[in-house]
Amino acid sequence: MEEADSLFFFYIRNMIAKEAIRKVAEVKIKELGGFFVDVKINTANVIMLFFDRMDGVNVEHCLAISKHIEEHFDRDVEDYELTVCSAGLDNPFMVEQQYHKYIGKEVGVLLTNGKRKKGIILSYEDNVLTLEVAKKKKGSKKDHIIEDVEISISKIKETKLKINFK
Repeated sequence: MEEADSLFFFYIRNMIAKEAIRKVAEVKIKELGGFFVDVKINTANVIMLFFDRMDGVNVEHCLAISKHIEEHFDRDVEDYELTVCSAGLDNPFMVEQQYHKYIGKEVGVLLTNGKRKKGIILSYEDNVLTLEVAKKKKGSKKDHIIEDVEISISKIKETKLKINFK
């Protein structure tokens, strides 16, 4: 084995696996009444862990999860950088619980066929999202018709919360 190959093997072997981080983090996240959203690890072993709670995330939650993870992984051996944060309002939904959290809120949905829908989440059950959508009434610029639209999760490419500053 050449020196470059052995260095590459050493580097890969010492990277932390996403699933290992997830397993450790989920214990503390559930203890805090939250849910796991995602974990990203780049080639420099920079770990970004995203989670959420139905009633919001604060700094103490992030610190508790960070400390819990650090108790299970040795920074000297794995040589990693860790950031724990909320899923963020501007990021696409990644897990089912986010649909439940934002019932009653307005979202934008990009469908797999490229079409977009905008509406208020009424429910999310059995992998079906139900939105209240306002459509323009034919022949009218101001009047709208309100309809409930059901969308299978398999038809959704991306869902994002609409942030209104009113």
